Amino acid sequence: MCGIAAYVGSSDVSDIVLELLIELQHRGQESAGIALVTYQGYMNVVRGKGLVFDVLTPDTLERLKNRGNIFAGIGHVRYSTSGGFLNSIPQPFVVGDGFKIAIAFNGTIANYLQLARSLGLRKALNDTHVLAETIYRLTKEYHGDVVEALRELPNYVIGSYSMVVLTTEPRLIIARDPRGFRPLAYVFNDALYVASETAALNVVAGDVWREVSPGEIISFDGFSLERSKVRASVTPTPCIFEYVYFARPDTVFNGVSVYEARIRMGIELAKTSSVVADVVVPVPESGRYAAMGYSRASGIPLEEGLFVNRYLGRGFIMPPTIRRKVSELKYGIVKRVVEDRRVVLVDDSIVRGTTMKNLILKLRNSGAKEVHVRIASPPFKYPCFMGIDIASRMELLINRSRSINEIAKYMGADSLGYNTLGGLMRAVGLASVCHACFSGLYPFPGLNAEKLERIFSR
Repeated sequence: MCGIAAYVGSSDVSDIVLELLIELQHRGQESAGIALVTYQGYMNVVRGKGLVFDVLTPDTLERLKNRGNIFAGIGHVRYSTSGGFLNSIPQPFVVGDGFKIAIAFNGTIANYLQLARSLGLRKALNDTHVLAETIYRLTKEYHGDVVEALRELPNYVIGSYSMVVLTTEPRLIIARDPRGFRPLAYVFNDALYVASETAALNVVAGDVWREVSPGEIISFDGFSLERSKVRASVTPTPCIFEYVYFARPDTVFNGVSVYEARIRMGIELAKTSSVVADVVVPVPESGRYAAMGYSRASGIPLEEGLFVNRYLGRGFIMPPTIRRKVSELKYGIVKRVVEDRRVVLVDDSIVRGTTMKNLILKLRNSGAKEVHVRIASPPFKYPCFMGIDIASRMELLINRSRSINEIAKYMGADSLGYNTLGGLMRAVGLASVCHACFSGLYPFPGLNAEKLERIFSR
């Protein structure tokens, strides 16, 4: 999961891209970057480790503005899914000599090492590098036509992508893979605004946005907006985990309100995993709305018993070396909410179990009589190769334990209940989604977890 943004228009390009990236910071905390191209075809890139404000400082942006009349810009916030964490390469990534392209993308290319070999790349830095080289070489085959290259791209890659591509023509192209795993939306009035989530566009550009359709490619040269589709024809399977955790609650993804989907997850959870208790306590932030639904359906009052240190960011997308320490420090307990009470603790998911075990211990130390954990999604059993940082089944708590009761005992909970896959599907309300992380059913014909693990590591 990453966040991408772009802008073409008469306002200050770097300022608009910066604003969009700030609204997408929840999608990546490791690095940030921006690429700008002038009307004369000069491209400038600034990228580095850290949050948006750490990298794109006022002085840095001012220097960029002084390098010519800016046509367009693209931006990126990174959460690594390949190529490592602390040594990951920030985006946008630029390739080319003379004619250049810069890409910023959200997703994962599972077969990037195989693609690197076919391209003759002696050192594949990560999937972004290989994806950029693949697009660039296809562009040369199509006599400099990036749109035609993107129409052909799905025949080469296994994985997911939503991307923005900036060229030195100059031109901006935006594209979403034919299965539509990751979100992408835009506003087009006299200017073109692009962002991973509609929530960012609501704040920066207004609410008259449109989602990019699966397989759609949109090209803008400053004069005309042209739409086309990839050559591949498949059934869209958007990522169900976007609704569970990744996306902001004020985002709409595939026409479905993330906020409303999370409320329905809690309602479905209460139907199948009820318990006698005194209070429902949400794990902020992504567990809050499922907890609201659980409270409504169960009749157990909801209270905010956890205080979250927002300055520490989102634990799930932290690098492994600091994830455990963040989970220990991130939450404080409102003792008067939980003391001498039976608590239903509601969260969106359990992936590695790092956060939940610490929370339960803190609740016990604050006087909770019982702690019953309820999870708005099913057990996370399988690795993801489409944009979530889980590339091995042994990272997953469910696969290191023999039963739900054993997990509850390990975490120190009195009971543990998960939503069903059917309940989650009803909550989201789409006929077709990717739920491979829960079911092991990947939307790539003939590929299962074992085969994808081999592809991803070779």
